[in-house]
Amino acid sequence: MMKRIAVALSFTLIFTFLVPLQSATALDPPAGASATGNRNGAYNEGSVTLSWTPVAAADNGYAIQTLLNGVQVGTLTGIGGQDSSSTVVGGLQGGTTYSFKIRAVSTSAVSPWSTAVTASPITSPSTPAKPTHSNSLLDVTVRWAAPASDGGAGVTSYVATEVNSGRTQTVNSTTFTAQFNAFASGSKVKFNVRAINGVTAEGTASANSDETTLPSTPSKVSGVILARTSTKDEMRVTWEIPGNGGSTLTGFEVFLRQSGSDIQTSQVTDIEANSALFSGLAAGSYSAQVLAKNVIGSGERSTEPTSIAIEGLADAVAASSSGGGGGGGGGGGGSAPTPTPTPTPTVSATPTPTPTPTPTPTASATPKPTPSSSPKPTPVATPTASKVRNKTSTTISKATTITASLPKFIKPAGAKTKITDAKGKVISAAKVNISSKGKVSVTFPKGTKPGTYTVKVTTKTKKVWYLSVTVKKKK
Repeated sequence: MMKRIAVALSFTLIFTFLVPLQSATALDPPAGASATGNRNGAYNEGSVTLSWTPVAAADNGYAIQTLLNGVQVGTLTGIGGQDSSSTVVGGLQGGTTYSFKIRAVSTSAVSPWSTAVTASPITSPSTPAKPTHSNSLLDVTVRWAAPASDGGAGVTSYVATEVNSGRTQTVNSTTFTAQFNAFASGSKVKFNVRAINGVTAEGTASANSDETTLPSTPSKVSGVILARTSTKDEMRVTWEIPGNGGSTLTGFEVFLRQSGSDIQTSQVTDIEANSALFSGLAAGSYSAQVLAKNVIGSGERSTEPTSIAIEGLADAVAASSSGGGGGGGGGGGGSAPTPTPTPTPTVSATPTPTPTPTPTPTASATPKPTPSSSPKPTPVATPTASKVRNKTSTTISKATTITASLPKFIKPAGAKTKITDAKGKVISAAKVNISSKGKVSVTFPKGTKPGTYTVKVTTKTKKVWYLSVTVKKKK
């Protein structure tokens, strides 16, 4: 078990150890024996230096006995040479007190054992037991116990190491935990610990803790299906709920897409929901993508399925082309069969001759001369256009500030923001302020349209979080 620093004895010396001699007392035991513990080495590689006064006639050298609690440890150590007066006994445990005895050996006799001397080697601490660790999202706490022995010198510090990344934390001798923060999502982590007492720069590392995988963003959403409903201007999007990445889902984001671009987004906060409905759609082809979110961040967008055609409502079609239809209505009078999605070309051609004059005279002069011929068409067309204009021009009358909060794992320092409306258009006039505690204040200027807006927050470490804020028109 123990390593020994020794010099091989001659055949004669070995013989004298094995065969009792009648003249065993012919040699005097070595005098002046002393022992000094050395300061170096790993815990099981400590050493002690022994010294004594040489004995005349000890032509076969000396034998050394090592004892622990009065019991011999290992075999005897042989030292050749009559004039030898010291040796180093190695393979000893740091901080442990050993006893040593010496006797002289000649070709014909051995001396009695000398008086016992004691010493303790000083080494690095013994190896700590295997540590444990636990995580809170992407932050990990490592725990361990003090080693069985300090190696003969007090422990001054502990060094905990994450094995896969090489990250380390050093704590003082009375602390038995270490905190590692902000690992990358999905990281695999395992740790070991070393105790340091100043004997060597590095103690012996413990066994590694069990390896675990930290949470990550949700898996990519799959199974996205687009479907028409019984209402002509609606499209329903359904999907399969993906893996949560090791952390509970917080919701989904659904992107309505047309011609390869996002035109509207929907935030779904029900984590068990797997569908979203888009309504009020004009005629055209639409597709969608979906991503899942948890407290770590947003997962990858789903693959975009093939677009489907939405018929759209007739009113939606008329409203979408009503910009020129007003002028055309004035000129066309009775032929108002509004199935005319063709008015668009007509309208764009008519405005050149008499674009503005036509509505103005009709509004101010016509009522007097022809109250019975024009009144009916004109009131019908005018209110409708007026309603559309009033609806689309409704805005807030003064600047409005809306607040929200970021989750704790989103670090606000240096974060960048972008605000978009329901169609994905960037609202550059809105201003965002994020406090050091993660409170988000969004100020929308006078003239902003009421509705739901999305604030995208991107941290320095590229984590992304979305906040939905709603602007309401004050009555």
